[in-house]
Amino acid sequence: MRTLLSQFCEAFDATVRPLLAPIGKAATSLTGASDDLDLPEVRAELLDLQHQVQGLVDKVADQQAYVLLFGPLKSGKSTLMNALAGAYVSEVSSLPAYPCMVYLSHAERRAFYVSRYNGETERFTDPSALYGHISRAHGELAARLRDAESEGKGFDPQLHFPEAIRKVDARIPAGDLSQSGAVLVDTPGLYSRMKFGYDRMTRDFRDSASCAIFVVKSDNLFLEQVFEEFEDLLDLFSRIFLVVNLDTTKSDLSPDGTLVPSLEQEDPLRIIDAFENLAMSKPLKDAADEGRLKIYPVDLLRAASHRLREAGPGEEPARGQANFDAFLGDLTEYLNSTDYLVAFLGDSLRRADGLLDELDDLVEHDAVSALRAHTDALDAERQDLQRRRHAVHRLEAFDWRQSFQELDEKLAPSIRDRARSSRADTERELDQLVDRWFQTDASLESLVKDDLEPRLSRYEKELTAFVADTLEEEVKPGTAGLLLPSEIGADLHAAQLDMTRLGLESLGSMDHGSVLGHVKAPLNADKIPVRKSVVDWLLLRTRAACRKRLFGESSNATARIPVEKKQSRLGEDARQAIRRELDLFKGRFFQETVQRTHRFLIGRYADSAVDAMKSQLKDRDNALSAETQVVVDRLVEHRKVLSHLASVRTASAQARGGIEELTATYGQTEPEKLIQPAPAAQLPTFPAIAAPGEERTLPEPLVPHTEEEGAV
Repeated sequence: MRTLLSQFCEAFDATVRPLLAPIGKAATSLTGASDDLDLPEVRAELLDLQHQVQGLVDKVADQQAYVLLFGPLKSGKSTLMNALAGAYVSEVSSLPAYPCMVYLSHAERRAFYVSRYNGETERFTDPSALYGHISRAHGELAARLRDAESEGKGFDPQLHFPEAIRKVDARIPAGDLSQSGAVLVDTPGLYSRMKFGYDRMTRDFRDSASCAIFVVKSDNLFLEQVFEEFEDLLDLFSRIFLVVNLDTTKSDLSPDGTLVPSLEQEDPLRIIDAFENLAMSKPLKDAADEGRLKIYPVDLLRAASHRLREAGPGEEPARGQANFDAFLGDLTEYLNSTDYLVAFLGDSLRRADGLLDELDDLVEHDAVSALRAHTDALDAERQDLQRRRHAVHRLEAFDWRQSFQELDEKLAPSIRDRARSSRADTERELDQLVDRWFQTDASLESLVKDDLEPRLSRYEKELTAFVADTLEEEVKPGTAGLLLPSEIGADLHAAQLDMTRLGLESLGSMDHGSVLGHVKAPLNADKIPVRKSVVDWLLLRTRAACRKRLFGESSNATARIPVEKKQSRLGEDARQAIRRELDLFKGRFFQETVQRTHRFLIGRYADSAVDAMKSQLKDRDNALSAETQVVVDRLVEHRKVLSHLASVRTASAQARGGIEELTATYGQTEPEKLIQPAPAAQLPTFPAIAAPGEERTLPEPLVPHTEEEGAV
């Protein structure tokens, strides 16, 4: 039968469930992200909100009544679960030792689902496998907790150990739960060493649980610390049942030494009266007076035993069974009451509104704001890298050969002037060396090797040094000696290329020694005329024979020639012949030396610099390309996360509009009408996400009425 309540549940589900997908995608986008996207708090909060939204929509969709069980360790919560379920739920009896929630609900087939803080879920069908898994997980968690304690740090599993178990869903055949639709939620025992904050454990059920049951042994009933956090439950649940777990088998010692039934066995209500009159705090007293808190003294062990076994014919009910029956009746009555329906509807809407507030706060988290700023910085960095790459590409297209040709042309005049000046000095000294040779006994070989060639080599060295110094002076001030357009200078700066360094490295890579050593013997004895003596004529000697007798072998003219012979056998004709040969050699030598020196030093420098420029530009382009890709990848990752967070914001805004519509439509519905059939004409639909450009309209309330009519 379709009722207003079921209609509300469907509309609520269609409004809130669409939040799960964008929240999950946003959390996933932060999983395994790069270091600068390490937002553990945001991811943990997203997973937590996803978990809470999932629990809320499942609860509303299935119209589940969550009944939370609280209490200290070993207070009897597991025994109470057996009694409430009407079945032996041994599968969960040992699980609360692990600090997580345990959900117990009915299912035709047994299955267990272990959910972790990181959102992962595992399924088990074998209780022993589940126990082993929980035991290992408990050891791992204890080790992490000890490490944190030894370091003096706080510990939050959601942040520091997301692999920790958050909850266990135990679904087993339990007919009584099937009939009531209740889900029993066993919480970790109070005062457990692994209690990570009671607020964290109850947060999932704030404005979403039907009621709470607090279990305490009679021995602890008068301990003040037992109820310190119990009072917090009064702010979370509209109805709380306090079950005082009795041991009706206990005995007391009488004055005569005999054992007599204890007060718990004889008159447990006196214990409750004493608690109410002597130990109950004012908040608990006020809640009891308002009817929100009820107290039941129950021997849970006996009650559970009675519920699980079939009583024989005529068998008397167990002692104290009436108290458990009263508790069970009041609990059942509340879950079937219109008060519960109103609380169910109102709590669901408030819980959804609270979760939406948390989502809105999360997408404006300081870490998210910092991420947006970092994303903007990455985008600016990407643009700068692209600008620099464009500068590199323009530099690659620039005609560097032409620029170095201009450098050559710039230096050429000064090199030619220096070459002419050095040539004149060298020619004058060469003539002087020839004249001086005629005044000595030196051989022709000595003239060539000891006088002429060293002077020509000195000219070669001096010119080479001058060109090298001139080039270096031009290169050192900057831009490798080039006069570049301003836009090329700007591109060099953008590309972060140091032209001064490039020029100096290109100069340093050259070996000046290869320019030198090109001087060859400028004279040949065969070209020098020799006068024949009388003896030469008489003996009919040829001029070649006479020349050989005077100079020695033409290839090794090492014969010493006395000054007298130079005067008589060579004379002025030989002097002029030597000068002519030397002039012919000098003409070629000076020209070739200038060309060679110029070409090698400036040309090689230009070649080296151009090659170095091309290589550096290629390397810089590759480096900028790789750097750009890294920045782009990070930027895409950042924008993906921000896009998912924006989707969460959008989905939250759309869901908030739907919740406002549901509040306006159902918020003032009379409780009795929630379970009545809904007329077909009164079944509006609530699209979870409006189509582009479509406005969501607010439907009229289904059952409008005035305050005088008793609005809920």
